[in-house]
Amino acid sequence: MSALQEVLTVLLGAESEAKRIVEDAKNDSVGIIKTTQEIFLPDRESRMATTREQAKGLMENALLSAQTEAKQILDLGREERERVLKRFDENVDTVIAAVLAETVDKMLSGGE
Repeated sequence: MSALQEVLTVLLGAESEAKRIVEDAKNDSVGIIKTTQEIFLPDRESRMATTREQAKGLMENALLSAQTEAKQILDLGREERERVLKRFDENVDTVIAAVLAETVDKMLSGGE
């Protein structure tokens, strides 16, 4: 029996040693991960800041483009309105004279 007890004691000791080794490995890996994060965090923050600046620049360019396009559309609308008013002013007397002449003709011919 003493050989069996000795084997069990060795096995229990080996199990305890294995648990300690696993725990040490976990602690080492946590330390390595933390160190790696500390090393790469400034680089990551720098890349994020650069990306934010690029996005801000893109948004500003898009806004300027939209404002320019809106101004062009407004100018085109204003020009079209001026052309319509000019045509109206040019033709209003002719249209009134034609409607008046037609109305007079109808009245003289006995129509309504």
